[in-house]
Amino acid sequence: MKRKTYIDVAKGIAILLVILGHMNRFFDYNGRLNQMVYSVQLPVFLVIGGYWMRLKQGESPMQFLEKKFYRLLQPYFFYAVFSILYAWPENAAKFCFYVAGMLWGIGIRDYLPNLPIWFLPMFFVANLWFYLVLQIGRLGKKNWQKLLLEGITVCIFMAVGWKLKLKEERLPWGFELAMILQGFFFAGHLWRLAEEYLGTFHPAESAAALKPEDSGKNPEKNLEKKQRILLAVLLIPAFLIWAVCVKMNGRVDINAAWFGNKGLWSFYLAALSGCYLVIFASALLSRCRPIAWILSLFGTNSMAIMAVHVPVLIWMDGVITPLMPAVIKANYMTKNLIGVTYSFVTIALLSLFAALLLKRYPGEGRKV
Repeated sequence: MKRKTYIDVAKGIAILLVILGHMNRFFDYNGRLNQMVYSVQLPVFLVIGGYWMRLKQGESPMQFLEKKFYRLLQPYFFYAVFSILYAWPENAAKFCFYVAGMLWGIGIRDYLPNLPIWFLPMFFVANLWFYLVLQIGRLGKKNWQKLLLEGITVCIFMAVGWKLKLKEERLPWGFELAMILQGFFFAGHLWRLAEEYLGTFHPAESAAALKPEDSGKNPEKNLEKKQRILLAVLLIPAFLIWAVCVKMNGRVDINAAWFGNKGLWSFYLAALSGCYLVIFASALLSRCRPIAWILSLFGTNSMAIMAVHVPVLIWMDGVITPLMPAVIKANYMTKNLIGVTYSFVTIALLSLFAALLLKRYPGEGRKV
């Protein structure tokens, strides 16, 4: 399948939000900014994962499994081993602890020296669950029957995952989280089906197709205009739902299996409405080539950036910052617009540079 610029832009925005959310020196764990950032940063990747997921003619389950292994688990183990070597455990016990954490694949209790990579094995398991959802959907003869079967299966998986989560015993590779988060994959799946039925979601392409003088002459172009107006109008309720649910829900942390104060329904409402805002903004930003190029660069390298940005942040604080001139150091470490912007831009660009060095590594830069 051909890459779509606005989707890469959305991934770029999401990975920049991940970096922003991990700048703990400036922002409180339960602060307002983290509440907003964490409500949407990972759900965007999950929705996009559901968008690209489809059953290919002639592809066996083992071929699908092998493909996802090389795209997600192989990079995970590469980055996990690299992170353990980077952390350089002080004794054999700590080394064994990290190795066991790598095999367990969850990002709590400091099992991983580089916590963000927990997302890769969980995302792998989530892909497998949704592959099963699509296979069950094949049992339907008509499209509505397929969607109904898929929707029922997603609800069952989410209910079972929530039941497992309530036992408060974390399973390896985020097994229960992958079930709870199936709703995002299904939302992405519905988004792709709607896009195929109604035409592209990309406002830039629709705007280019519709010229003022053509208004009223071509019904298809008028339909595109109506679609664009509807999508724009939906921004208002989407923003209101997102803002209200984020305020009610407080801080969420998918890694810690904490979905906020109000539970899963509020978490999903905030996340899906926030994803809509991000994707719509991405479609608009993709019209500006320079912005689209830089954000797409972050998006296509998001896997590596997710893996390297925390080591880069630690390296900046522990190695580079002490060597800075006093004036720069003071601004870099100060919680103000200059300090936050300087730190964020520096860490983001260095993480991108490190990701580009890993560009040839298998799995990076591909659609996941």
